[in-house]
Amino acid sequence: MYELVGVIQRIVQETVAAMKLTDKAAGTVISISPLKVLPDLNAQQIPDAALLLTDSVRGRLAVGDKVLMLRVQGGNQYIILSKME
Repeated sequence: MYELVGVIQRIVQETVAAMKLTDKAAGTVISISPLKVLPDLNAQQIPDAALLLTDSVRGRLAVGDKVLMLRVQGGNQYIILSKME
């Protein structure tokens, strides 16, 4: 019985990890209007429609800025949390 519980727990943990509900990411601003960010670990740029801005960065970004993001909804949206120095 305990083995079954362990197997179920492992399956749930692996499923949640595979869903990639949230994860941190870093990127570089490559365009302001429209806003586009190039993630450091991915060669595919993130379009404006997939980016959500916090008040700490709204209106304060420039091309070349490094940003810290939170990836949500399996990578379909990114929340830009702050600029990185």
